[in-house]
Amino acid sequence: MEKIKKMETSEQKKDRARPMEITVKAVVIGEDGQILILKRVKDSDTNPDKWDIPGGLLEAGETIEKALRREIKEETGLEVEIGPVIRVSEFPKETKQFKKEKRSLRFIAYCQGSTEVKLSDEHSEFLWLEIDEAVKKLNEKDGFENDKGNTLLDAKKYLETKNSLDGWKRCMADFENYKKRQAEERKDMIAFSNLNLISEILPILDNFHASTDHIPEDQKDGGWVVGIMHIQKQLEKVLEDNNVSEIEVKIGDKFDPNIMEAIKDTNKTNMDTNETSENKVKKVLMKGYKINDKVIRVARVVVE
Repeated sequence: MEKIKKMETSEQKKDRARPMEITVKAVVIGEDGQILILKRVKDSDTNPDKWDIPGGLLEAGETIEKALRREIKEETGLEVEIGPVIRVSEFPKETKQFKKEKRSLRFIAYCQGSTEVKLSDEHSEFLWLEIDEAVKKLNEKDGFENDKGNTLLDAKKYLETKNSLDGWKRCMADFENYKKRQAEERKDMIAFSNLNLISEILPILDNFHASTDHIPEDQKDGGWVVGIMHIQKQLEKVLEDNNVSEIEVKIGDKFDPNIMEAIKDTNKTNMDTNETSENKVKKVLMKGYKINDKVIRVARVVVE
């Protein structure tokens, strides 16, 4: 008995099902932000000589998006990118111009490529208008056109919300970039606030390098040498902690006036010359240094 009751309940549900047609239409937006409205021909079977938006019925086997693309292409010749649903319009079976109950899904669609409209024989006229101008063009006392006007107003609300959200995202992105710039500027400010102290340490470190580079081999393990090397490493660690790094210059490198100073050119008699664009480093007399990417002292070199 329970099975029979269930079958009866299932049949009753089938009897209560509401078969209806589904149509899909879109507010088509051009690249300049204007929207497209179409006027039906005077001898149209439904709503003749009235303003409408592109779209129509689904065909057998079509998805909603495929049907909407097809309808827009057939009615206007336009290629579009389908956006979100912005409205669901309901037409009960008592509606005079329809034989069946209908639901219509209304979308945003963005025109891709050319905005040249090629009308089908379903429409006699088209207009690209700002949304507010298009709404004024529609007769709010006519149920068909009033529904399209409400669809346009829903599109306007969606676009305003989207633009506000996009603006907020841009503001947040700008603020994040501002914070990054501030962090970099603070880092540079901290680094360069110690520049005077660093400038005084560098000559001392130069003297250490001059001394330790010429220690005889048989004395390198001596206690006094180990002590001096330890002090040298401490000074180098102070520089490293303040983002000071050595500018790498090797013998054989091409002379670069941005990071080097030519103290003596062995092929010329003049001193302190920068006319060395084809010359190469023969010897490094004094190391160069930079804070982050900014040079604070060029390397002094002999070129040949």
